[in-house]
Amino acid sequence: MDVLADALGCVHLRSMVHGRFELRAPWGIHVESPCYALFYVVTRGSCLLDIDIDGARHALSGGDLVFILGRVPHVLRDSAGTRHVASLAQVYASRGGRCGGIVHHGGAGAPTTLVCGAFAFEGRSINPLVVSLPPMLHVKGDGGVTSGWLVSTMQMLASEMEAEQPGYEMVASRLCDVLFVQALRAHVATLPVEEGNWLRALTDPQLGVVLQRLHESPEKPWTVESLARIASMSRSVFAARFKAVVGMAPLTYLARWRMHKAAGLMAQGAQSTSAIAEAVGYETDSAFVKAFKRHVGETPGSFRRRRTEPRGDAPPPGAAGGRSGAPHEAAPLGITDLRRPF
Repeated sequence: MDVLADALGCVHLRSMVHGRFELRAPWGIHVESPCYALFYVVTRGSCLLDIDIDGARHALSGGDLVFILGRVPHVLRDSAGTRHVASLAQVYASRGGRCGGIVHHGGAGAPTTLVCGAFAFEGRSINPLVVSLPPMLHVKGDGGVTSGWLVSTMQMLASEMEAEQPGYEMVASRLCDVLFVQALRAHVATLPVEEGNWLRALTDPQLGVVLQRLHESPEKPWTVESLARIASMSRSVFAARFKAVVGMAPLTYLARWRMHKAAGLMAQGAQSTSAIAEAVGYETDSAFVKAFKRHVGETPGSFRRRRTEPRGDAPPPGAAGGRSGAPHEAAPLGITDLRRPF
């Protein structure tokens, strides 16, 4: 089993392209309080990114992509000398406050093109992938000497945004899902071998196979001893290594993953609580309900009801800039409404 694919499948990544920004110097855009994670793809020109994550200034060039996962304020501008920055409300004012499509902004100087959008996850609090992500992923185009996957995917994305054929928003958003997975791969390649991180554990020859078995069969009665045998390690060495790299004890990881799988099954609404409890390795409903409440913060019944109740928090008129029917935020396992502009 591909553990990363399994985690991505359970996290229900949702991407949406808000639009293509055609910018001419001087220009600056202040994203004051994003309500979800964002991404930017630089398809032409260059710009600077000032972000509150590290207080640093990041230079972005053509071919770069940035995923800002921490929902933090940031400023994009053409150069350090540009002092005036517009809010997104001001940028979108010429379009009646509606995002999507092609947005023109700035003066009459050097051009920069950004493809901008948003993405969100389900199960942020207990999915190991989301917990292990840094607040920002920056994949550099290396001045045009970049890998084939990035070039081809970005070319397809730019083409879809340019042509605006029927269904282009869905195609573009799926391409952004691909970009995110590739950005994860690039991030894993840069992680120090000694750094503790779930993503790093996926590439570990011994821990990787353990994670694969846990994801393949979460319902099995795993013990630390049985997992240590799979890793060809002693119990004590395996337990210490797993906790150091993954960030939690093996059985704690198993319990959290079981709850995440259970939440996904309940969200589908087809199986009974008893059937789901059995599918994730619990012999009794009471033990499953207790574990679910401990990890998720509510009972399975409450979770089901909240997921099936009609939503009353639709975005304001004119805010829908992409696919209709995008899901809404519902703590702790909901995901953000992607229809609202930044």
